[in-house]
Amino acid sequence: MTTAAPASPAAPARTTRRLATLGNVALALLAHVAVGASWALTAVAVMGSLDVVRRMAMNSEFAWDTGRLPQPWVIPIGLAAAFVSHLFFRWSMRRAGRGTAAYSDVVVAICGALLGVLLGAYLWTPPLMLGTKVGPESGQYAAWGPLGWVAYYSRIALPALLGLLAVVLVLFSRHSPLVFAVRWLLAGLRRWRGTRPRRLSPDAAAPQA
Repeated sequence: MTTAAPASPAAPARTTRRLATLGNVALALLAHVAVGASWALTAVAVMGSLDVVRRMAMNSEFAWDTGRLPQPWVIPIGLAAAFVSHLFFRWSMRRAGRGTAAYSDVVVAICGALLGVLLGAYLWTPPLMLGTKVGPESGQYAAWGPLGWVAYYSRIALPALLGLLAVVLVLFSRHSPLVFAVRWLLAGLRRWRGTRPRRLSPDAAAPQA
């Protein structure tokens, strides 16, 4: 009568380590979302306050109304959330990297801020009349000065500048998740090629006389 071989004691340990690794990776991914969302909230609130200044430059009307964008008091809330999320990011990345973070939170924060700026620029108040201030004094009209045109084109220029910075950082910064992923894949490919058995040529395999 044969009996089954006892299970290796190393199998449960490997399973536990794999589950712990997956949990740490999940925490790190959640930290990425937290950092990006906190900076997106902060940026879109800042864009709401900037919209007030834009309306003064383009439409000659002052009203502390951010429209569909968050009010200024949301800015300190977003900054506080960013501070906490950065601490969470660094802690979770050290856990996922077994004591060493693979990269910092700079690129993730810039990308989150870019999302907030894009949303804010999309929701900014358009001018009442292109190139002309409506009703600056007693219902009269006045042509825009340089400030009016800067305020108008900032809807394109501000997202474009921040977007260019984000693209450069994502593609070339050592703190970019994309750069880290590419380097990790290339390192794994080199290790696989190094451990793959080499084939002998027919001449080398033939026995010598």
